[in-house]
Amino acid sequence: MRIKSILVALLLALTACSGQDDPVKGGPTPPPTTPTETTTPSTTPSDSPLQDGPVTPGRYRFVPTTTCDANTGCLSDKELALPAIDLTVPEGWDAITEFAALGPTAGRDTTSRNDPALFLGWTNVWVGLNSQPCSRVSHQTTDIPVGPTVGDFIDAVVAHPRLNVTEPKPVKLGKYRGQFFTLIGPKNISSDCEEWRPWDPGPYLQGEENRWDLWVMNINGVRLVIMAEYFPETPKDIKAELRAMAESIRFTPGKA
Repeated sequence: MRIKSILVALLLALTACSGQDDPVKGGPTPPPTTPTETTTPSTTPSDSPLQDGPVTPGRYRFVPTTTCDANTGCLSDKELALPAIDLTVPEGWDAITEFAALGPTAGRDTTSRNDPALFLGWTNVWVGLNSQPCSRVSHQTTDIPVGPTVGDFIDAVVAHPRLNVTEPKPVKLGKYRGQFFTLIGPKNISSDCEEWRPWDPGPYLQGEENRWDLWVMNINGVRLVIMAEYFPETPKDIKAELRAMAESIRFTPGKA
C-alpha cells in the first residue's frame, strides 16, 4: 500500500473539545450525489484490536491517540477522553495503525493515481485553516483560527473561498451525530505547491482532483473526524467499501 508518510499529520488532528453545535447555514451547491444516513444495524463489536498488515474480514477496535505537542499549539495539560472506534473491515484491506489508516491490500488494482484510504481518527484540541492552501513549505503557520466545536469547523470550511466543498449534511454514526461533506481538490495544482494543505494539523492533497469524504462527529463533547480519500477514477467497489467501513463505525466514549 502506497500511503504517503506525509499523512502522519492526519486530518483527525482536527479533533477538539466540543460543546453544543450551532446549525450550519448556507454552503456551496453540492454535487448530484449526497450521502445518506447509515442504516447499518448496531452490532456487538469484538475486542480484537486493529493490527498492522493484512486484515482478516471482521469487526475490529481502534483507539486513536492524541497528537498534542508544543508545535501544534495543543494544550499540553488537556487530556481528552478519546473514544474507541469499532468498525467492520471487508476482505482486501491492510491496516497501518501508525497512520490510523486502512488502505487496499498490496497488489489490489485501485486504478488510482495514488491509493485511496480510510483514516480513523487522530486527535488534537487545536486546528487552524490556511487562507492559501498552496504552500512552498511542508507546513505553514495557519492564519484562520477555528473554534472547538463541530459547527466551528464546518462554518470555517464552508466560508473558505479557496475550498470547494459540498453542502454539509447532518449524519449519524450509531447514536452519535455530526456533519458530512466532501472536499473536492482542484483540477490543477501549481507546480509551485510543495503541498496543498487546507488545514493543519491535517493531510495534504494526494494529487489533483483528490476527493475527501469527511464525517465530523461530536462524541460526547469530543470532535472527531473520519476521512475517506480517493480519486474520480477510483473503482466503484473500492469507493463503496470505503463508505461501508465508515458507516459501520460505532463509538465507545472514553473515560474522563
